[in-house]
Amino acid sequence: TQTVSAPRSKKFATYDDSKLVSFIRKIQPIVEEELSHGMTPLFDCNDNLYDASERYRVCRHQELTLRSLNPDHAVERPFYVGAAAWLSILTRDAPLLVVAGSPNHAAWCDHVSSTVTVFCPKRDRYGASVQWVELSSSPVKACIESLETNPFNRDMFAGGTVSGDVYFWHYELNLKVERNSFTELHSETTDCGKVVDMAWARYNVMSKSDYALLTAHTDGTVILWRVGKTIVKDKIFKLSVPSANGRALILTQILATSNTEFVVGCDDGSLLLCSTTQLIPLGGTATSADRTVINSSPAASGKGNFFSPGTIELKCHSFSVTSLQKIENRRQELLISCDLTGEVLFHDITDSINSTPTLIIKMPLPFKTRIVCTSDTEYIFSPTGNGLLELYRIGSGKVDTVEPSVPLKGSPNLIKMSANGKWLITGTYGGTFIIYSVAMEF
Repeated sequence: TQTVSAPRSKKFATYDDSKLVSFIRKIQPIVEEELSHGMTPLFDCNDNLYDASERYRVCRHQELTLRSLNPDHAVERPFYVGAAAWLSILTRDAPLLVVAGSPNHAAWCDHVSSTVTVFCPKRDRYGASVQWVELSSSPVKACIESLETNPFNRDMFAGGTVSGDVYFWHYELNLKVERNSFTELHSETTDCGKVVDMAWARYNVMSKSDYALLTAHTDGTVILWRVGKTIVKDKIFKLSVPSANGRALILTQILATSNTEFVVGCDDGSLLLCSTTQLIPLGGTATSADRTVINSSPAASGKGNFFSPGTIELKCHSFSVTSLQKIENRRQELLISCDLTGEVLFHDITDSINSTPTLIIKMPLPFKTRIVCTSDTEYIFSPTGNGLLELYRIGSGKVDTVEPSVPLKGSPNLIKMSANGKWLITGTYGGTFIIYSVAMEF
């Protein structure tokens, strides 16, 4: 080995042949391996480097089975309809969960032992996972088929029964007596028929302490409840389809798009945008139930307020509307609706609602009793028979499925995603609900 040295200058430098040879021998295989892959593509900041199918990982996490207090529910009349609501997060990104079940009702509800059941997430002994365990149950007058969490205060939720009863509950952590953490704020029986769906909104954009709950009833009625220090019926809306020529309206879904507008889906496929700032007073006087409040207040008493809201017909579905959802994605607000056949309409409601949808997709059979779309509008999840969960890729139409541990019987009408997007619940399969974990990998 010969070492040649020269003074450091612009033209000369000191080097060692042996070190140079050793370095080249070390990097040569690495360079050849890199060159074998071809030219590296130019990076475009607008490209999505991760395929959505690789980002989402949906896994079956746990099965919950409701205890029936009435033997005929378990043997002759199993739970047919399920309702659930995710509340505030308690541990490891896992929220409290409220669940209710209802058997099929041929006419009126005569089940005197109906309840809503609260499940609390508990860490396992190693703290690596959570399991939901029953915390407490609360009796109700009739079977609950609708539960909805207040998105502005996730410790508050409401429930509606098949007999038209409306309940309000609140959760407050009680470390000494955890089972007594749930308080019934108010309950009231309406004469508007079954509560099919509910939606929360701000009562007034200037007030952060008052909320509004909209309850949709089968007879075409929507009740606006003002929820604050007291809970009162604020207004009663009688809905009709402008082009129906007096045809009876059967509501199936409701969604609040703002504090002054809401959208309802109907059994005939109609989609109606209703405005609470354009009201036509209707005749009618209040009943004693209309004046019921938590604490009697002079401001809450008086005649019932019956109105017909300003209504605009959006592009209708061909069959019964089974799902309504609002999504905010990249500064764009979307109204998503789905009917029984799996036809999904996307309306852009960023500035104002256009009656013509911006996107229409047709999901493959089987029928879609309920769907939920991911916040990035990449996937639609929907439960099917036998306990399967379908994952529909909007961009390609590809369908993946997540199977249960054992086949389950039933036609699920429920799918709810937690506010943080990490949990799903579907059901009911004869009283059994399935919880899924949803993870995104970047």
